[in-house]
Amino acid sequence: MPAPIRYVQDSANFPDSADVVVIGAGIAGAAATWELAKQGLKVVLIEKGLVGAEQSSRNWGWCRQQNRDERELPLIIYALQRWGELNDETGEELGFRRSGLVYATQEESDIAAWDKWIQMAKDYGVRSSILTAEQAKAMTPGSTTNWRGGLSAPTDGHAEPRLAAPGLVAGALKKGALLFQQCAVRGLDIAAGRVSGVWTERGLIKTSRVICAAGAWTSMFCRRHGIDLPLGNVIGTAFRTQPIEQAIAMPLYTPGFACRP
Repeated sequence: MPAPIRYVQDSANFPDSADVVVIGAGIAGAAATWELAKQGLKVVLIEKGLVGAEQSSRNWGWCRQQNRDERELPLIIYALQRWGELNDETGEELGFRRSGLVYATQEESDIAAWDKWIQMAKDYGVRSSILTAEQAKAMTPGSTTNWRGGLSAPTDGHAEPRLAAPGLVAGALKKGALLFQQCAVRGLDIAAGRVSGVWTERGLIKTSRVICAAGAWTSMFCRRHGIDLPLGNVIGTAFRTQPIEQAIAMPLYTPGFACRP
């Protein structure tokens, strides 16, 4: 069943200029808009559909350090810190919880790889531990699988996809940001080789700073201006169930599927 996405009301008056224009109101554009508005900049957020209505509301919502590439760890450590602060900062409910996260497997090779990852992650202060078969089973009471073991990260968590992007945008609007939905950006206005504005379906917004956070559409948009930004397409399936008796207390990953309460 589809998740009921929180609707955010558009701003009233379309501007003719801005300090920064953000293209795309998914989680990346929403977060950028919040951070810029918090600094007192005049920010305009443009979205061709609705806030958070594409990939940003159709995902697991995981906020994890566990099993990350080493190059990603400094950023995700900071991101988890920020997730823990944003409810209070924005005055909005983003659904973030440090619920912990569990990986479970039937393969010894997975356990060996996770143990190697733990040794690396210790240098960054990340807390994770290998689970025995009995511990993995105890942490997945709704499963009938005989796990060989698992990996637990008690400081990881998850946000609520249907609330996170709208909540960040709602917080930004209280700081003076402007939002316009169902208004596509057609291209950049260029003068003397530099950005001088953004052309939208409602007209030109003069600005010298643009953040393109258009998700899967970013590459297509950039090609209009001679910028080659390679993006890989990944096809996945995600679904939301009717309420059921809770089988797990935290997000769970296995080689065949993943889920979260």
